[in-house]
Amino acid sequence: MTSKRGLSTRCLPFVVAGLLAVAAVPSHAQLAPRLSARVSLDELTTATAALPVDPALAPLRTQLQSMADGLRQAAGNDADKPVDLVGDALRGRIVRAHAAAARVQAYVKVAAGCQAGDRAAMQAALAESVKLLAAGGGAKVVPTIDDVQSMPAPGSLFAIRAGGGPLAFALTGSDLFDNQCPSPRVSATGADGAALANQPMLTGASPARLELKWPDIGQVPAGPVVLHVVAQRKVFLLGCQALPEATAVVEVVPATHYRVDYTLEAICPAPGEAERTVALGKGTLELAGAGASASQNVSTTACAEPSAYRLSASVSSSGGAPSTAGPFIQPAQASITAGLPGGLTLSWDPSVQSVFVRAGADTCKGVR
Repeated sequence: MTSKRGLSTRCLPFVVAGLLAVAAVPSHAQLAPRLSARVSLDELTTATAALPVDPALAPLRTQLQSMADGLRQAAGNDADKPVDLVGDALRGRIVRAHAAAARVQAYVKVAAGCQAGDRAAMQAALAESVKLLAAGGGAKVVPTIDDVQSMPAPGSLFAIRAGGGPLAFALTGSDLFDNQCPSPRVSATGADGAALANQPMLTGASPARLELKWPDIGQVPAGPVVLHVVAQRKVFLLGCQALPEATAVVEVVPATHYRVDYTLEAICPAPGEAERTVALGKGTLELAGAGASASQNVSTTACAEPSAYRLSASVSSSGGAPSTAGPFIQPAQASITAGLPGGLTLSWDPSVQSVFVRAGADTCKGVR
């Protein structure tokens, strides 16, 4: 017969293990608040305040404010009710406002380090995405896209450079797939609403994420591209029914073209005279896209024994205003390596008598 004392002794390790498991949970861990009109309004306020001070973003601010005003008025006394417990019209406003706020926050995270042209393209995609979200109606289930992400390395995507090869990306959001129904239909249209000749292909699906591949993004014309997702949901006794369309916008931008005009000079000493500057050569180097490079040979016969070389340049990107750099001076035995605007690197190697220009990695995280 087992005593009560013996039973409690055997149970003690399990009790201690349970207490340790509870203690291992961080005391500050909290679940995200259940979505409601109040939560979406707070998200819109936070996202709007996080936007950079930029006159180009003024229409977007107005759109977000209008979205918030409409949601606040529609919610009335139901502002704190969970989204699943309100009517279809209010439910649609709540989830679309939540998606708009998420897309704005994604833009804020990746906009730093982008040049003016890339930033303008990203802002255009963001503004059009929010506009489409604001125009959507209500339904019992409202699929939304709150971010477009590059793959395999995750990062929010607002613009795509034309001329590239295959592109893998993902759409994240809510209610994008029901595994009891056929795969959602994904399509891409231009600004005029016409379907593009080159379409993305669905490669994976879950309710919160659709993974796609664009076989040849180089065939997609520059300009805004609207991504459309039409999902279905299983309804009791009715089978799979089409849901309202979810949309997102990305901009296709031309590959960045750089033009570098350089001047190479030699500091050439002359016996019994002051040092003189001798022009060795001028030239233009053009390259396109991140990681590209170009070079030119320059003869140094005009100064047989220089004491130093001097290199200066003017650089412009995609037809923009040129920026000057230099002059950069180094002793004749040393190479010159200097950074140029736009992330370019300019160098002169006297051992091979060549000027090189290289484009670095893309610094704008929102453009791929």
